[in-house]
Amino acid sequence: MLSIILIQLVIGLSERPKNISELSKILQNYEYKGQWTSQKKEQQQFQYMTVEQGDAYMIFLSNSTQQNKNDLIDRLEFQLLNPIYPENRQVLGIFQLTNYSDSDISFENISVLNYSTAYKFRRTHNSKENCEIAYTVNIEFESEIYDEKHTKIKVHLYTHNNSLDLSCDVDIEMDLTLDTTNYLLRIIMYCTMSVMICFTQFLFVTKLCKALIENLEDSNKISFFAVGYLTVQDSYICLQNLYKALINYQYFQYFILPAFFYFLLATTCDMKLIWIVWRSRHLEDLFDQQRMRRAITYFFVQFYFSLIIYFVLMYFLSTYNWFICITGLILLPQIIHNIRLGNNSRFNSYFVFGILVPSMFYQIYNRGCPSNFQGLEPSLLFCMIYLSEYLLQIIVLYIQFKLGPRSFIPKCFLPKQYNYYRVLNIEEDYEECAICLTSLIEDPFDQQVPTEKLILKQAMQTPCHHWFHPSCLRSWINIKMQCPTCRSELPPLLE
Repeated sequence: MLSIILIQLVIGLSERPKNISELSKILQNYEYKGQWTSQKKEQQQFQYMTVEQGDAYMIFLSNSTQQNKNDLIDRLEFQLLNPIYPENRQVLGIFQLTNYSDSDISFENISVLNYSTAYKFRRTHNSKENCEIAYTVNIEFESEIYDEKHTKIKVHLYTHNNSLDLSCDVDIEMDLTLDTTNYLLRIIMYCTMSVMICFTQFLFVTKLCKALIENLEDSNKISFFAVGYLTVQDSYICLQNLYKALINYQYFQYFILPAFFYFLLATTCDMKLIWIVWRSRHLEDLFDQQRMRRAITYFFVQFYFSLIIYFVLMYFLSTYNWFICITGLILLPQIIHNIRLGNNSRFNSYFVFGILVPSMFYQIYNRGCPSNFQGLEPSLLFCMIYLSEYLLQIIVLYIQFKLGPRSFIPKCFLPKQYNYYRVLNIEEDYEECAICLTSLIEDPFDQQVPTEKLILKQAMQTPCHHWFHPSCLRSWINIKMQCPTCRSELPPLLE
């Protein structure tokens, strides 16, 4: 008995739709994909499309706001791409469906077309309403199997009368079938990549923070701008994934994972790293509560202002390759910081390979993978330039580590260097070193006995005429480029 019922059910589902109600149950809310073809050669469709063929998407909708299979389809919404990627030119339109024919399963009538033309996702160039068009929508089924998977849809849009408005002049045919693209697989791959990159950054930021806490002098050698940009970038990725989770509610559980992990990364590890680097530059403020409050307030104002500016720029310019190449210069502030500081800095592999390099995988994925989730057009030239840009910055950092921060800059562009070393006669009476609080004659790091010392000895004198032991001042400059006595700025120490 059960078998008979199932057979009858299958036969019933395979019957040819007899009216628009049965057709609506088959087609409503399914997305269809195919090609659009211009029927007017050497003439732009909608006075906008620059090619004669491209990808087309469409969906049948009803007036009801709820997706109920009992509602009747009465609208057709379409998207025409120029030619295949949404970041290029596209036309989004919708028109009413009437005059359904039961005999040949088709719609044919005249309707008002409302459409908009867009470029680079968000830049709307034109929005046109009340264009009169004639349309025919023919629906065919393969092998007499009447379901959405075996449906072929042919759409013909053409101008109803000879309108003087060229933006309403259109003659396009579309051939479409059910869109079987596995979007879920793309989303899972994207979210998996995001989580892996986040964990990599989390691991290396933690190790970098630990290394900087153990050796405070290295904190001053890391560019505060580079660390701040890293935090802003991670915050943007967090909010970007959160936005995708909200607008793609059916995939909410996938996008919310990278959004949550990047939220933890930006608010814990990244902020801890910023605090360590910031504290190394404001040691004197830590002992004055009022100055500390003022400095922290100024820091947060700068941070949130930078965050807003970055979000605005990414919103309008994220699809432009030249802008993404500029954002890839994330190591440039560190290179400039080394040149300005003048001291030999370490090549921090945690900072370079563990934190900055994983962030570039997003742009390589967006512009290198043809089926990327963002729908961006692949560009081999962009990927080569972007990777070369990163490689060049890493090479420059390594040269600074091996040969000195200013080794590749011509001497004519370098400022005049100050020589700290002075000859000190130990037989004369000099004041004591303000760092170690011992006499300049008695070097705390000198292992020689007094009888073996030379009469002439080297000491260091700052431009503000304060004397220090060479070993003491070198250690001090590695932490702070200020005179220990009068707090005036010191020139770099080049040895």
